[in-house]
Amino acid sequence: MRYLSIKNILKRLKNHNRSFYFLVAFLCLFLVQICVPETTNTCLSTGSTASAAQIPHLHTSKLVRVGYVESRNFMEGMSDNAVKSGLAYDYLQKISYYTNWDYDYVYGDWDTMLQKLFNGEIDVMAGVSKTPERLEKLLFPDYAMGLENYYIYVYSDSPLASRGIAGLMNRTISVNRNTVMEDMLHQWNDEGNHQVNIVTYSGNDSRYRDFDSRKIDATVDTDNNVNRDNRMVPITRIGQTEYYLAINPHRPDLLQELNSALGKITSTDPYFTKKLSNTYFSDLAVSGKLQEDEITWLREHPLITVGYLDDYLPFSDTTEKGQVRGIITDLLNELCKKLRISEDVRFEFVAYKSYDALVASLQAGTIDMAFPINYDVARAEQNNIFLTTEVISTPMYLIYKGEYSHLQLRRLAAKKGNSIADIYIRGHFPDSEILYYDTIDSMLEAVKNGDVDGCILNQFRKDGYLIHPSYNMLQTATMKDYSSRCFAVKRGNNELLSILNRGITNLPSDFGFTSTYTYTSQMTSMTFKDFILQHFILFTISVGAIIALVSGLLAYIYLIHKNRARMEYIAHHDGLTGLFNRRSFNDDIESLKPELARENVIIVTMDLNGLKKANDELGHEAGDELIIGAADCMKKVLTPYGNVYRVGGDEFMAILYHDIDDWPDILQRLKESFNGWSGKLVKNLTVAIGYANNHEGSYNSLNDMVSVADQEMYKDKAAFYYRAGIDRRRR
Repeated sequence: MRYLSIKNILKRLKNHNRSFYFLVAFLCLFLVQICVPETTNTCLSTGSTASAAQIPHLHTSKLVRVGYVESRNFMEGMSDNAVKSGLAYDYLQKISYYTNWDYDYVYGDWDTMLQKLFNGEIDVMAGVSKTPERLEKLLFPDYAMGLENYYIYVYSDSPLASRGIAGLMNRTISVNRNTVMEDMLHQWNDEGNHQVNIVTYSGNDSRYRDFDSRKIDATVDTDNNVNRDNRMVPITRIGQTEYYLAINPHRPDLLQELNSALGKITSTDPYFTKKLSNTYFSDLAVSGKLQEDEITWLREHPLITVGYLDDYLPFSDTTEKGQVRGIITDLLNELCKKLRISEDVRFEFVAYKSYDALVASLQAGTIDMAFPINYDVARAEQNNIFLTTEVISTPMYLIYKGEYSHLQLRRLAAKKGNSIADIYIRGHFPDSEILYYDTIDSMLEAVKNGDVDGCILNQFRKDGYLIHPSYNMLQTATMKDYSSRCFAVKRGNNELLSILNRGITNLPSDFGFTSTYTYTSQMTSMTFKDFILQHFILFTISVGAIIALVSGLLAYIYLIHKNRARMEYIAHHDGLTGLFNRRSFNDDIESLKPELARENVIIVTMDLNGLKKANDELGHEAGDELIIGAADCMKKVLTPYGNVYRVGGDEFMAILYHDIDDWPDILQRLKESFNGWSGKLVKNLTVAIGYANNHEGSYNSLNDMVSVADQEMYKDKAAFYYRAGIDRRRR
């Protein structure tokens, strides 16, 4: 058999045009198949073509259908055009970074979405707890999203709020059907024979509508869904469970990818879920509600004795008049306010010159609690004391002179009586000799003179002392480990420990740190020697001349007063708006107590509406614009009658001294000022307003008036959101 060449074959096929072109096309396709690698993605660039196989880390995305249920701080934004936020939303986004999932959000209530998940109509759903039924119908990953507790809640103004569990008998309690909380409520009712009437709902909207209208006496919800602004208080906990991102049973591929992603997240960011929880659920009603044993303890101990370390600003100190100062007072005042026990407890302060004496007094029961205590769990066990959660952490600094590379660190200075410094030095420089000095200044002078190789100061003391020119030659090096401070109680005093931890949990995370600003400048005062060093050239030129000396003295006095005035202004005014701050408000409230019965006093509470929305949708510059605009309107209208204060992020107060008969006109002008405002980023603002005056009610204190004004303000805010058709709660 003679083989034909391709050239001869093509020559013969030219006489048959149709067959010829068909064969040519077939050969081209065949050559493409065997010569070009199989690919589904092509990458085009100038002068070159690359396949996905040539790009090793390129992955195609996968569309995943997500059941999206409106829930405050968990899933917010119930439309594709809305700005979404919440713990579950952030959680899903983090997972998509590792799985390359694209989400198609399907919106609805809890019952509907759960059924769609069972039916395979959606792929994943967040916040699903495990039950025997669900384990048969759904897939669950190896890692939980979080842990939630289930409580029975009533409104704070309900008669049931003070009656406890016994008051729930024969009352109606609402719960979402086909949920873990429904199973827990039935189990709690049956096992305890509480004889409550259980009413089930398909979702949160209808359930809370009946609860708000008082058709239902109580309702069940999770601890992370109810904050103190909801005016709801927990009666009892009925159970606890972990919740998961559950998966459609027909999508085992998603389960494998999800477990892989969660494993990577857990190993690279172990506290991811905890940080999410702290971000979205930091102001829970449960954490701020005292339990029965804590209430009983406070009732039996209306006077609490607090020991503190003297001469230890910014933490604690004693003024020349014998009064305690430092962040210890700010912490306790704010803690009591958060727990709403300011009228129920008083503090008696006892100063101690040494840390060891403070701890010994706590051990002996001479005092009920102590501050500041070094957060050292092992040493606390040795001292037989209990530590609270840390209230502040600070970097520690080595103060030295000369070149760091030449340091021997054979001798270090420490302040007498301050064993916190001893503990830190012995832990980090065990071979160094410690020399003790009476004051921080004498320690720093010893470093300057070479009597010691260095000393250890926390950040606040470093900033307060080394600002002085006489210490310009000293250097600082940041230590590796931070040092934390906390309160402490005697071992066994569980109730007081729990009360303190509850209050600390409800404080802003940076409260302790920001409270130090007021006291850092009070550690030391500007000396004449410091002034001379700052103006060395001037004094060198004018030495011996009387006129130069007089001018220098006048300049010194002027700078001192200017510095004090500036620090006084900073301590009592809000940096963003120029209004008085919370410290000024607390001081004025205290000073006005004797005038309550004689003066015409009006307390006004104001709170911005929609600030979070402005921050989320337009950015924090828009939020700042709203705050500043509201403050300007308040200053314009209210300043002629009294003082205006910014006491929180979007919270304002005013104390007015004017006849109540003129208040309606003042209020009208205030609202007109708000309505007439327009900014560059935000076009309008609305403010919820509440007020109280001392001649329209019987008040024992100004704090009572503040509480009434707060209640009126919350009513005004609720009316605004009702008119706007916005439900601020979860689900």
